[in-house]
Amino acid sequence: MLVFASAFMTMNAPHAEPQWQTHESIYEVVKSYVAHNINTTAEYDINVAPLIDRLNLPLCPQPIEAFAPNLPKAGRMSINVRCNGDKKWSIFVSITITPFENVIILTQSMQRGGTVTEHHVTLARKDVSQLRDAYLTQLDHVINKQVARNLSAGTIVTAKDFVELKLVKRGERVLITSDSAGLAIKMNGIAQTDGSKGQVIRVKNQNSERIINATVTDVGQVSVSQ
Repeated sequence: MLVFASAFMTMNAPHAEPQWQTHESIYEVVKSYVAHNINTTAEYDINVAPLIDRLNLPLCPQPIEAFAPNLPKAGRMSINVRCNGDKKWSIFVSITITPFENVIILTQSMQRGGTVTEHHVTLARKDVSQLRDAYLTQLDHVINKQVARNLSAGTIVTAKDFVELKLVKRGERVLITSDSAGLAIKMNGIAQTDGSKGQVIRVKNQNSERIINATVTDVGQVSVSQ
């Protein structure tokens, strides 16, 4: 017969030395269950809500078990812990799982249009359970990018906060490189639009006056393939 936890919330009799299941052993089996079943690659902390002090459960003659209907994930949930011994018991233990990751934050305020350098950003371990946007974890993903809006120091940055640095601007002179059969030909041109690295833009060849499509390769430089 299943004996519920409430039946054991009693004071110890002075003449008896009953053996009770320690609360610590219950916490440990809960943590072990989460560690083996959680579906995340992030670091995380587990906060186990303490059981009330006067809750006395008979010592289980076999290893106690933990289970839950759903896999553990960030946030609050309940884990069922039970004993399948002669005196069966079952309780629910409330836990909170907090995931942490090293995310990119600004070390100083930046104005819209500013270019990010290694001095502007760093990695910091943060609780990411409440971050809705796609936070960033690799510094090289933001270095040399332009800030899309004003940002204050300490901001956890996301992909939406940056735009690719414009290496070519409309109306500026650019150097056009054309590779044909291993022969590199260079000529001057005028950019018809702004462009970031890898972007295809329209360029006017100053020699032929033709408008061509070229790929931005560096500051003031584009290339065309034959």
